[in-house]
Amino acid sequence: MGIFFAILSGAIFGVTNYIDKFLLEKHRITPTVITIYSGLFAFITGLVILAFTGFYPIDLKSLSIILASGFLTSIYLLPYYKALTYDETSLIIALLQTYPVFVLILGFLLLGETFSFRQYLGSFLIILAGLLLSVENTLGNIFKLRKSFFYIMLSAFTFALAQILYKFAVIEIPFWNTLPYEGLGIGLGSLAVFLYKNNNEIFKKETRRLKKQVFVFVGINEFFYILARFTGYFAISLISVSLVSVLAGL
Repeated sequence: MGIFFAILSGAIFGVTNYIDKFLLEKHRITPTVITIYSGLFAFITGLVILAFTGFYPIDLKSLSIILASGFLTSIYLLPYYKALTYDETSLIIALLQTYPVFVLILGFLLLGETFSFRQYLGSFLIILAGLLLSVENTLGNIFKLRKSFFYIMLSAFTFALAQILYKFAVIEIPFWNTLPYEGLGIGLGSLAVFLYKNNNEIFKKETRRLKKQVFVFVGINEFFYILARFTGYFAISLISVSLVSVLAGL
């Protein structure tokens, strides 16, 4: 079952990638604004789940870990959205699939997860594919890395660390009870983005100019994003986070 949900999560994330690109290019919403809205939706979703599950008391260490996971899940979107402004969605999706490599390394160092030969081979192929896609397809600049590459590497590492921290939390806390805390962490991450420099003014200005139909697309996008995140988390609660990350690359 864990394998099924890991693959399903990756498939749903693929849908959100294209809606993200549509919002960024067609309606010119900045990465900062999308990140803030994403955190708001995640926080509200967490509250809705809390209403059904009830409050689950946890110790300070587990609370810190799950909040940090949610916080990083919010922050990783900034370099990801920035990368989308530089390159096509299909390329960005391919580059983002390098994140399992970071998960494999962090999973080994922090969780003690061991890997099979197939996982090592799969990781190597993912790295190779990501590097080949990241070079400019011109004779004069064949070894020149794209601008999007560095943003995606930062995004991939941040997302990988967020998943590792979530695995720590879900070992101690039942799956459904982690989601309200995770939503709070994402909300805190988006709040930090909102309060940074003049981002609050940018958010207010863009929100005022957006048409109602744009908010419909934002809502649909967040629905799929939350669904992809939850199915991925559920898979992590069942099998190793390293295996989930590799399978999501399909």
